[in-house]
Amino acid sequence: SCMLNAFWWLLTVEAMGLAAFPLTFRLLPRLRDRGYSVSKPLGILLIGYASWILSQVRVLPSVRLSLIGLLLLLGGVSALYAWLQREQLKEFIVRERRAIVAVEAVFLVVFLGWAIFRAYDPAIDHTEQPMDLAFLNASIESSFGHPEDPWLKGETVSYYYFGYWMMGAISQITGIASNVSYNLALALISALGAAGIFGLVYNM
Repeated sequence: SCMLNAFWWLLTVEAMGLAAFPLTFRLLPRLRDRGYSVSKPLGILLIGYASWILSQVRVLPSVRLSLIGLLLLLGGVSALYAWLQREQLKEFIVRERRAIVAVEAVFLVVFLGWAIFRAYDPAIDHTEQPMDLAFLNASIESSFGHPEDPWLKGETVSYYYFGYWMMGAISQITGIASNVSYNLALALISALGAAGIFGLVYNM
């Protein structure tokens, strides 16, 4: 069902964000939220880039199992760091709990708002949407190297496709069909932007 797909999508993105947060906590000590507001896009970027570069050098195919493995690896390393820094993390969470809840609230409200909006017109049938879906599918179907050009078989996509690749990674991990994950990705991008803007203003 649509609600279940949205739930798995959100759960995966939250897992990526939590896996990346110890890294932002380490790298951004001068920010009041320690980078929590941008931990989700960072997590998506790290998993996406790792799967992309490993597939480019033909070390690891970009398939569901390897993507889940990369997420678990990032989560494991982050959990180890979080355990070593547990006192500082605990102090931070207690001090900034309202900001953390606010970031999550902004993210969820915007995500659900856009998801509901797209639910009224989920068709992918105008302007650049068919091309977007074609590149998303090409990224999902690609195991090694660059995605195959959907219009010129045997050639690779000669276009900036990394955004599709990252959304395709979430689609693969969740097992959600691309025509559904396309609309969830639109909602996600808006929500990530809203949470990032909130974090920027809060830190300033």
